[in-house]
Amino acid sequence: MQQVHINRLGVNSIEFESITVELPLSQGEERSFELVIINYGAPTHVNLSVSDSLHENITILEDNPYVRHEEYIPIIARIPYAGRFYTRGQLFVTVGYGSKKAGFDLNIGLPGPDDASFTVDVDSSLSVPRKSSSGVRKDTRKEVRKDNRESWSAQLPDISLQLIRSVFEITSSRSVYLVAAFVFLMAVVIVAMILLSIDFEPFFGFYPSVLYSILLTFLMAYLLIRLPIFK
Repeated sequence: MQQVHINRLGVNSIEFESITVELPLSQGEERSFELVIINYGAPTHVNLSVSDSLHENITILEDNPYVRHEEYIPIIARIPYAGRFYTRGQLFVTVGYGSKKAGFDLNIGLPGPDDASFTVDVDSSLSVPRKSSSGVRKDTRKEVRKDNRESWSAQLPDISLQLIRSVFEITSSRSVYLVAAFVFLMAVVIVAMILLSIDFEPFFGFYPSVLYSILLTFLMAYLLIRLPIFK
């Protein structure tokens, strides 16, 4: 049963209790139901009709009733043996001598797979674009360079400490004292030559100079051998 309210919200207003009515019928089956029209205003004629898709399925026994307050209109619904299993359409109500028309959905039969509403769930991750392989390789190279920079940054303090430690070790060795003594001796000789005008020419001739060069070379080679080896 479907209720229709007219003139409740205003003149010629039309309201339906349900916006959709389902009649589950099989082929060859017939059923009747009532349309209750309730009038809240002055008595008036109401016209009833259906959409073209329901002409073979719906018979309105009184399609133009005169409604004073409340009227029950019998309606017969059927599905012919050669008809469709499921039919959709609308039943229209017209008031005010055609000035206002409204309808509700009327579906007859048993819906099949083609008539059902299906929804497809789409994973949200499919909307995220994938990174190309070139982009992955670029990111990998950037990470490698970053790791190398961090590795060098971490090693620099250790290298600096090793250099400082090596300098202290060199300065504390006996070789430095020997070099210092040699330089001091040379300075004393030069100062003496300038101040005392002592003739040191025999000590700085050709052969003595060669001897001094050889000694200095051996001393430098000894110092290089004594330098620490960095691992």
